[in-house]
Amino acid sequence: PMSVGSWALALFGAFAFLSFVGALGESGRPGLAPLVVLRRGVLGEVITVLGGLLGFFLAGYTGVLLAVTNRPIWSDTPLLGVLFLVSAASISAAALILLGLRRGIPAYSLSWLERIDGWLMLLELLVLIAFVVSLGPVARVWLRAWGALLVVGVVFVGILLPLALRWRRWLPGRLTAPTAALLVLVGGFILRVVIVLSSESA
Repeated sequence: PMSVGSWALALFGAFAFLSFVGALGESGRPGLAPLVVLRRGVLGEVITVLGGLLGFFLAGYTGVLLAVTNRPIWSDTPLLGVLFLVSAASISAAALILLGLRRGIPAYSLSWLERIDGWLMLLELLVLIAFVVSLGPVARVWLRAWGALLVVGVVFVGILLPLALRWRRWLPGRLTAPTAALLVLVGGFILRVVIVLSSESA
């Protein structure tokens, strides 16, 4: 039911706010040091774990909520929630890479995030293929209208090109990591545009 999503969103917002307040405590600003307890120790771990679980729930819940409607495309497959979840995980890793580069995270942390995002992109590609197959006869009509944007914008720009950049390191210096991460974000955005608008225009 929609009320479950509303409660999850409210709780996620609360945990995100607590994490933000804890981050202020870590910033070293005068008078805010006691707030660091929200980021460290047992309490900090509880806030992080519960907030993360709620975030994953919300990432997939959007797709599940769309799937239970009677709209074409959305209601023609049971994999919409899984696709949204995997895509959200991938673009979240890409966003963390960009934020980490801005804050100067260690090279091993950046490499770990890139490996995680790489596996997530491969998983997203597999789920996307399964998603199209699960549409059955509807897939032909859908791909005829939106196939080019899906293949070019999502598969090529958002998945294959970032993987190729990280594998071969074609770009000079420090451009590879941010460029690949930006492409993942663009691909995730295009995926949602295709899913939403294709049903509205069907």
